[in-house]
Amino acid sequence: MALPTEEGDIVAFELWRLPLNFFSLEQSAQYEAIAKVTKKPEKITKPRAPCPMTFGDETLAVLYFMLVLGVPVLIPVVTCGMLATCPAHLRWWLPTLGFLAFHPIPKYRPWYRRNRIGVILAQYFTITLLLDRNDPNCQRAGTPAVEENPVGTPVVALACPHGVLNWGAITWVFFSRWITGLEQYTAGVNVITRVPGLRYAAASLWAIPADRGSLKRSLQEEPRILDKKGQRFSTAVPRRGGKVGIVPDGIAGIFKSTPGKDVLFLGKKRGLMRICLEEGATIFGGWFNGTSEMFYIVTDPFGIMEAISRKLKVSIFLFFGRWGSPVPRRVAVTMCARVVQCSKSAAPSEQEVESLHDEVYGGLSRRFDAMKHYCGYPGRTLEIQ
Repeated sequence: MALPTEEGDIVAFELWRLPLNFFSLEQSAQYEAIAKVTKKPEKITKPRAPCPMTFGDETLAVLYFMLVLGVPVLIPVVTCGMLATCPAHLRWWLPTLGFLAFHPIPKYRPWYRRNRIGVILAQYFTITLLLDRNDPNCQRAGTPAVEENPVGTPVVALACPHGVLNWGAITWVFFSRWITGLEQYTAGVNVITRVPGLRYAAASLWAIPADRGSLKRSLQEEPRILDKKGQRFSTAVPRRGGKVGIVPDGIAGIFKSTPGKDVLFLGKKRGLMRICLEEGATIFGGWFNGTSEMFYIVTDPFGIMEAISRKLKVSIFLFFGRWGSPVPRRVAVTMCARVVQCSKSAAPSEQEVESLHDEVYGGLSRRFDAMKHYCGYPGRTLEIQ
């Protein structure tokens, strides 16, 4: 059952306007800062231009992207080059790759989500969140009240579309605590935690496997809200448990991504909707406008790379962004959100699963139509395929 109407009391959280020291502020000052960047959205006829950034902050963002995306791209190039010209160098190169892939990265550390790069990403992509205050789950968003009364668990956060990487959704994990009162795990393929460079971005996502068992365990986990003395944790201490983010279109969402089009490729996937019904989840669906504009994806006309990727369950593809590099283009990203509350069913029928699928994704398409004039895409339509 959808909670709000499609035309609601829409507010915009302009995260890109937050101060760079946001995460080091006291909790009360953090919520004051969010209140200052919360406003009524205005209708616009074309996408917003990226916000200004200092040379130093933009350089830091570019270096970050070169680390997490450039390193994975360079590894096969360097390896093949060594194999062809200096095979002897592989004896030190391969152990180096092994170290970069397997050196320990402690899980769920607060610093991963409480550092300056979160605000810099919000600036780089001019991140704005659009929520409907008429939705009971969004009434307290961005206010101190969400600390005392967070969104009820379990919560499934849908990050749509996939694209090369949904950087809007990645940035969201840094700020989700102040919007929902909770922080999320992110479900995905295990390999991302072993890819040199990319695994540092995965550390911020708090990655978990995307299999059914892992999803259900994480959704059933009680959020860590109180300390041993019964005192409520401040925003300096992450609240994890009971909330999982996932990109529902998976590999198809990568290979079908096309600049200028808003399409969500789901096919016959229904497993996630079944889990949501079994757990009685609150589904927080988000469409991140601008994701498909960040990169161009190079695909073969025969779909060979996509077929191999599906077989291996890991994406193998070529892409380029700003300056023909792995750095994403500076695009203003706006999230349109819609919440659906599931009725819990221990053994949902096929009809119930299909009905929820239509409500969640069809409703997200309708919400896109209602909000697109705030995003600068009045002529677009979100297609669900």
